[in-house]
Amino acid sequence: MKICMVISTLLSGGAERNACMLANHLVKNNDVHVITFQASKNCFYYLSNNIKVHNLNLLKLSKTPFAKIFNFLKRLNSIRQKLSKERPDVLISFLETTNITVIMASLFLKGIKIKIISDRNNPKKSERPLLNLILKIIFYRFCNYLVLQTKGIVKLYSFINKSKLKIIQNTISENVRVKKKKILNKKLKFISVGRLEQQKGYDVLVKALYLLRKKNVNFECDIYGVGSQQKEIKKMIDQYSLNNHIFLKGVSNNILQLYHKYDLYILSSRFEGFPNSLLEALVARVVSVSSNCNFGPTEIISNNNTGIIFKNNEPKDLCEKIHKITSNKKKYFFIRNNLEKKFNLEIYNNEKFKKWKKLIQID
Repeated sequence: MKICMVISTLLSGGAERNACMLANHLVKNNDVHVITFQASKNCFYYLSNNIKVHNLNLLKLSKTPFAKIFNFLKRLNSIRQKLSKERPDVLISFLETTNITVIMASLFLKGIKIKIISDRNNPKKSERPLLNLILKIIFYRFCNYLVLQTKGIVKLYSFINKSKLKIIQNTISENVRVKKKKILNKKLKFISVGRLEQQKGYDVLVKALYLLRKKNVNFECDIYGVGSQQKEIKKMIDQYSLNNHIFLKGVSNNILQLYHKYDLYILSSRFEGFPNSLLEALVARVVSVSSNCNFGPTEIISNNNTGIIFKNNEPKDLCEKIHKITSNKKKYFFIRNNLEKKFNLEIYNNEKFKKWKKLIQID
């Protein structure tokens, strides 16, 4: 089958990583093309040489409303022309803005048997929630399937026929290095991964670690990511005199090889679509503490069984949960052993790929 996958960029990100993994899996028995809006040929993640990549150079800055409309129409036309030329059997798109654009561009094109779109985030937290909702109500009905990642998010798409809604959680890279040593470091080592944005709740994390330090707990916490809140987070670290305990490490393209070095993964997010980094940490068998934010964590972690859940936006509760699990070795290794049983990488990924292939109607 000829399969075209469309995504805005192939830079770092959860959707980008999963698009690449799906493409790599499907290309084993199919003709796979990836269409992006970027100009460069750079791809942050591994992509098989058998996959044909088409970079349309459509990421233009719109300084005026007129330019925004012009660029949007140009994007529609470019995508439609490319799809007309490639004539795929299956069309798969990722992320809501791209999904809306691709569905519009592919309307009434002949030859496309199956159209699958995949929303990855909390739709209520998009940049233009009302406009995107209206466009989704109008255009999402033209897809065959809408792939979502959690039961919570499915409830937000009541305007879509239930038969079209499918839950397929993210796959995990086979490059995750698994933690084998069943010990705690003398100086506890924590890790958190995500963009330095208000969504990720790093202010909550810094406050919690300040409270933890007041309990004379000896730790280091590495935060991997970049974003618009970097200066504010650094200022908080200085304010709480945590410079020797919290370190902003920037982006690492080797993050999957780093989880195993840490005792605890912490997800302090206020909201999520689906927290890829949390799943990666669990697969690496790193005990994790996560907020009970919408959406994802409580569908991934069984509290006190495969992880620890704390109250969203509550630094004190986060501090207490970190202190409790790291000071109770019996409980800590009980959870660690459960991760080994539940998060088997090969079995987990194969289940997800089978669901995708069923939608694409590949035996």
